[in-house]
Amino acid sequence: MDKNEGIPRPDVMYADLVGISDTTVVGIDLTGSEKKKCGWATLTNGHVATRTIFTDLDIIEATVRQNPAVISIDAPLSLPAGRISVYDTDPGRQEFGILRECERAMLKKGIRSYPCLIRSMQKLTERGIQLANEFRRRGFAVIESYPGGAQDVLGIPRKGKSIPLLVKGLQAFGLSGSFDQIGVSHDELDAITSAIVGCFYIANRYEALGNELEGYLILPRLES
Repeated sequence: MDKNEGIPRPDVMYADLVGISDTTVVGIDLTGSEKKKCGWATLTNGHVATRTIFTDLDIIEATVRQNPAVISIDAPLSLPAGRISVYDTDPGRQEFGILRECERAMLKKGIRSYPCLIRSMQKLTERGIQLANEFRRRGFAVIESYPGGAQDVLGIPRKGKSIPLLVKGLQAFGLSGSFDQIGVSHDELDAITSAIVGCFYIANRYEALGNELEGYLILPRLES
């Protein structure tokens, strides 16, 4: 039986992306606390390696060691224009709200996501911004990704639907590695998807949602 039975072949596969040979991308499925594990993945030549990491220091050290062309982070990496803090005490909260343009644009596409500054997202957004700034300070290219949205675009089932189907979807996309083994977390699978987004970014097959002031969230683009 085909291990990918029940998963249609994606319209675009890893092998279709031009200009990414021998290029390493790191994907990070970030959490809002160093006490909770983050998914972390590297993707090079279609091969994936994953692990879980807790602290910012360990994330930075593991990522820098790979010298990636792009770091793709699943977390909000900016504030809504006009906001100066992630917290509700921000004097601009009422005027500028809790949503960014990229989140509004995804909703128009039928892709649901959490507003970056609802209370349950505030610490994640703060951590994402700080981590992205540190990587950029070190000279790395960093993009914001949203695995659920990328999976919707690529036709790969989200983890909320089925973890085994998500694994099969990643395999159908053309990836190899040990991410189909028992014990691999959904955080690592989303980190892989974030790394895929980074590959589309390098191949210049992406859609940037947002604006110059707030920054952009990157989605795969199927058309060449």
